[in-house]
Amino acid sequence: MCYLASVSSPARSTHARSFLQKRLALMYRVGFALSAIFLLGVVVVRGLVGGDIVTELTSPSRWFHVLATLLTGGFWLLLRGRPLPFRTLEVVDAVGIVVLSVLLHFNGALFPIRTVAVFNLALTTGTAAVLRAVVVPSTARRTLALGSITGVLAVVVFFLSALHPRWPIRQTGPADWPVPFQLISLVLWLGTLLATAALASRVIFGLRREVSEARKLGQYTLGAKIGEGGMGVVYRATHGMLRRETALKLLPPDRVDAQSVRRFEREVVATARLRHPNTVAIFDYGRTPEGVFYYAMEYLDGLTIDELVDREGPLPPARVIWLLSQVCASLDEAHHFGLVHRDIKPANIMVIGHTAAYDHVKVLDFGLVKTLAAAPGGSLSQADELAGTPLYMAPEVISKPDGAEPASDLYAVAAVGYYMLTGKHVFDGRTVVEVCADHLHTAPTPIHVRVGRPVPAELEAVIMQGLAKAPGDRPASAAAFREALARCEVAPWTQDDARAWWQANGAAFDRKRDRDADPASARTIEVTRASPG
Repeated sequence: MCYLASVSSPARSTHARSFLQKRLALMYRVGFALSAIFLLGVVVVRGLVGGDIVTELTSPSRWFHVLATLLTGGFWLLLRGRPLPFRTLEVVDAVGIVVLSVLLHFNGALFPIRTVAVFNLALTTGTAAVLRAVVVPSTARRTLALGSITGVLAVVVFFLSALHPRWPIRQTGPADWPVPFQLISLVLWLGTLLATAALASRVIFGLRREVSEARKLGQYTLGAKIGEGGMGVVYRATHGMLRRETALKLLPPDRVDAQSVRRFEREVVATARLRHPNTVAIFDYGRTPEGVFYYAMEYLDGLTIDELVDREGPLPPARVIWLLSQVCASLDEAHHFGLVHRDIKPANIMVIGHTAAYDHVKVLDFGLVKTLAAAPGGSLSQADELAGTPLYMAPEVISKPDGAEPASDLYAVAAVGYYMLTGKHVFDGRTVVEVCADHLHTAPTPIHVRVGRPVPAELEAVIMQGLAKAPGDRPASAAAFREALARCEVAPWTQDDARAWWQANGAAFDRKRDRDADPASARTIEVTRASPG
């Protein structure tokens, strides 16, 4: 799209179209007023200095001035009427500014004194361009394109007036240009530019106010964007009354359709039912008057498993057991309620480090959650749609996209454990197809072989069991997975260990995270055309 108003809208939304029409109407209304005042001023000045008003009005220069005034007035009336299609508004914008500029080119170039003609030619062209730029929401590319067209036409008119032997106006002496006329003309042009500047200030201030208002959703004020998942964008936010920091997840306007809204609401309802301390907590849910769906959850200041492994490399086995056990605890409750997460991956597991609980895990993003019981109205997934992240996707989900079950989450948990122990994904194919084929047919490389050093045998056995191709060969449940981890004969990871790590590394990582962009991590996809990560 060419207009800023439509960037975040689905195709050409009603709001974007209405906004553009109002701005175009404002531009032509101001243009009409300035042109009419200027035309009246010239006539009055001619009368004051004893000139022939009739001759002035019938001069070729005034013909184009009158036409420009009528054009701006006509467009203003058109845009004040019924709503126009987006394509029509685009045409009115482009054609209108080009035709108006050409009329003003001839109006300026037909002045009898060449220096004044060039002066007026530049001012008319510049004023029209500036007026449009400050009023009409448009990309820099479109503004530059239209400005280039009008600028080239201005140069053409200039050469016609300067070089063409049959140009209707001949150069005359400076004595024919009365000083009062020059003074009034200067005042009119200065007034035009000052009015344009004032309008620019008003519009820019208005846009800033609109942006400020747009960053408020109900009682929440939006801050920085902190993430994006399969079902929405997450912003840091502050509750207006409680002053509590929250994470606000929005369903972008370009994803608003009946199915996506049902999914979004399902995510809220599903997550709000969960009370486990290792699951992110939901505080609020709503919809703005503009139709933006959102829900508020606890703001978590920590590291994802992605970030943790990216900094540390492979994690100690004891820490892996501690973190995975908490993930299993969260999923145990979800599975008890008949919910399958479907998108367990390092980026959706947050590790918190503060005085209340070091290395406390929170499972995030239930945006692809599936209810095991049949939902009224049928499934919300298409039969041929993959939902999840290929690097952590269970074989049964690849072969049958709607076949996710609790064992599918456990496969992903095992894949996350493999990643934490090795610093590498279970399968590193170059494409989605290769990764999916490996999940279906290739046996994972044993962990101790992958890292080239001994790994606690019991822990490796639990992880490899979780990566079994057949769901029935994996641990029977999330609770069973957790119990198997607890039985591993590995010295436990204690709160003292976690506290020491966070005190030594937490601040340094915060500085690195501020400098870097979001880490390259596995993306949530819903079609097989995406990359494997």
